[in-house]
Amino acid sequence: MEQTCPRCRTSSFQNPQLKLMVNVCGHRLCSTCVDGVFFHPTANCPECGKLLRRGEYRAQQFEDASVEREVDIRKRILKDYNKRQEDFSTLREYNDYLEEVESIIFNLANGVDVEQTRARIDAYCSENQRLIVRNRANQLREVQAIEHQLIADAQYDENQQKKKREDEEALAEKRRRAKQDVIDLLTTSTRPEDIVRQHLQNMDDLSRPAEIDLPPPPAPKTLGTGHETFRPVMPMDEGEAYTYTIEAMDTEGPALPSLGDIIHVGYAKNWRQLSATEAAGGFTMDQACSRALLDAYSTLFTG
Repeated sequence: MEQTCPRCRTSSFQNPQLKLMVNVCGHRLCSTCVDGVFFHPTANCPECGKLLRRGEYRAQQFEDASVEREVDIRKRILKDYNKRQEDFSTLREYNDYLEEVESIIFNLANGVDVEQTRARIDAYCSENQRLIVRNRANQLREVQAIEHQLIADAQYDENQQKKKREDEEALAEKRRRAKQDVIDLLTTSTRPEDIVRQHLQNMDDLSRPAEIDLPPPPAPKTLGTGHETFRPVMPMDEGEAYTYTIEAMDTEGPALPSLGDIIHVGYAKNWRQLSATEAAGGFTMDQACSRALLDAYSTLFTG
C-alpha cells in the first residue's frame, strides 16, 4: 500500500526508502520532515498544533494511524493500570476493572470525554500510587527472570548439541581405529575368519546408540518474592460440564437415508475420487454426500 507524507507529499512510490514516523497525537510525518521541523528541541505538530518534543516521534508500525495511536495509548495506560487478578477478591471485580481500562483507552483514542477521562486517570494514580510502583517492580523482575531463563535454556541446548557432536566424532574415531587394527592383524594372522568375525561383532557394538549422560535442564528462575516466574492459573468456577447431544433434524418430509443404506444400494459408485490435497486435509466423501442429502430433503416441503 502506497504511503504519503502529509507535509512534503512524498510517497513511497517516489521514494521506496520513505520512513514514516508518528507522534503521540497520532499524526504522521516522514523522517526528513521530522528532522526539519524539530530543528529546535520542541516544535508544534503541523496538523493539530500540539507542542511536541523530537523524542515523541517514533517509527510507524501500522499503516492505519488510528491503530498506531490506540496502541500507543494502550501502552501508556497499562503502565499505570497494572493490577492483576490476585489484587481482587472476586473475578467479577477483576472483569469490571478490565472493562474500565478498555473504556479509558477507547475514550482517549476516539476523543470522547477526554478531560473527564484524564481526571479519572489522575485520581486513580493518586489513590493507587504504592500499588502501581509495586506491580511495576514485579513486572520488571518477571521480565528479567524470563530473560535469564531463556539464556539458560539456550545454553543448555548448545551444550546438548556440543555433547552430541563430540560423541559422534569419538565414535567415528573408534571405528577408524578398529578398521585399521583389523587390517594390521590380517597381514600376520593364520586364522583370518576369526579376526573378521570378531571385527563384525565389534562394529555391531559400536553401531548401537550410546546413552548420553547430560545434566538436567535448568530449573525455572524464581522472583524475589519467592514465587515462580510462571504463576499457575487461578482456579475458576466453570459450572457444569457440557454434554453433547445429537440434534434432531426435522425436514418435514421423509427421513434421511443413512450412509450405510446409500453405499449398500450402490450410489457410492458414482462418487468421484478424492484428490490428494482433499484427502490430506481430512475431507471425506461421506461429508459431502450427507450435506447434499440434507440440502435436498430440506427443500422438498417448503413453500
